Amino acid sequence: MKVLLICPDERSGVSMLSAFEPLVNVRIFGKSLIEYWVEHAMGLGATKIIVLAADRPEQVRDRVGDGKRWGMEAEVLPILHELTEAEARAQFCEDCNANWLPAPNDVVVMDHLPGLPLQPMCGSYAAWFEALLAWLPRAATPDRIGVREIQPGVWAGLRTRVSPSARLLAPCWLGESVTVGPCAAVGPMAILEDKVFIEAAAEISNSVVGAETLVGECTELKDSLACGNNLINWKTNSSVQVSDPFLLCALNQHKPSDRSAAWFGRLTATVALACTWPIGLLAMLGSKANGRPALTWTEAVRAQAPGAPGQPLRYYELTYTSHWLRRWPQLWNIATGTFAWVGNRPLSPTEAGSLTNDFERLWLSAPIGLFSLADAEGCPEGFSDEARAHASFYAVQANWRLDLVILKSVLFGSVRKERSLVTDNQSIWKGVEHEDKISKRHVAYQRG
Repeated sequence: MKVLLICPDERSGVSMLSAFEPLVNVRIFGKSLIEYWVEHAMGLGATKIIVLAADRPEQVRDRVGDGKRWGMEAEVLPILHELTEAEARAQFCEDCNANWLPAPNDVVVMDHLPGLPLQPMCGSYAAWFEALLAWLPRAATPDRIGVREIQPGVWAGLRTRVSPSARLLAPCWLGESVTVGPCAAVGPMAILEDKVFIEAAAEISNSVVGAETLVGECTELKDSLACGNNLINWKTNSSVQVSDPFLLCALNQHKPSDRSAAWFGRLTATVALACTWPIGLLAMLGSKANGRPALTWTEAVRAQAPGAPGQPLRYYELTYTSHWLRRWPQLWNIATGTFAWVGNRPLSPTEAGSLTNDFERLWLSAPIGLFSLADAEGCPEGFSDEARAHASFYAVQANWRLDLVILKSVLFGSVRKERSLVTDNQSIWKGVEHEDKISKRHVAYQRG
């Protein structure tokens, strides 16, 4: 039995919750939203889940994996924008012979918790908080090892330590490895996620404290969502970043994921530029000596990533050089974080506008790369149907193992092709010399 799960895209009403990860990855009582839905689908008899993710699909894929830890098959497909249930059903569930769960469980938009369809949670911070309170009595499921009700309406997880002088007022939830200091007051209607540290005399009510967050001594949180140093009043939708780490701070600093700007890739590109600049300089001087421009620039459409969807980007190529040397200036794009070593090749605005369907538009959901899957497969550079298929495949299956395979194939495959070409040329030249010798001997024989 199959089920289609649709991840909510970025929602302006709860934008701060998705600052570092997609909404479906945000922790709720120690689990992410998508984990609750996978477990719910498994309970309904599903053996395969297909997840449609528009917001940072690589992070969703990292969280779900291949589904084996639930004993099922899982597949995460990147899409350009969030689909409605009707759109997704028409696009992915057209095969009537496929073994789908009965409607409405066959296609679900994960904008609420399982079993609470009338409690949407992604429209505002208040809706998010209300949904969590509604879920609190259900959070202590039998599969949670070590969760116990330490007093009526108060649940605590493994390795949670509460000072004898602290006050816990129901209903409230203390996740795993939570520490509550002396004279602190937690509750009513307080949710502390895993590894939260509450210092002495702090007071928390009508609030959620995100995982790995420190609430400082004598700090009062009321009607708030706190995560790291971000503080949101869910009643007024106002937010602030607390600059004093003694009041509120993250115990583990999180940084937004940006695959194209990975420090190692940028460093290696900088080193490659430093080592190969004489080659690039010679190529430019050769073009100038022949009265031709050394560089040409092209405008490309950026990958559709959070923060810069579809914005134009200018990159350069060498002129009148070999296939690979032409891309040498793009090492600078990698060093500055606008390109990746492996990705999909850049498209001009005209080419991007000619992508005719969602499958082809997947080209734009992957980072721009110096090398592509089409290069590794020997596909001629350009905008052919074959190149589109390779680009869409890479956008869906992208991972570091595939990147290594592409790099190996491009770098070492090019060397092999050049050696093969040299060998072929040598063989042809030897054949010509052999035929020339035979011809000379034949003329000498006729003269003799």
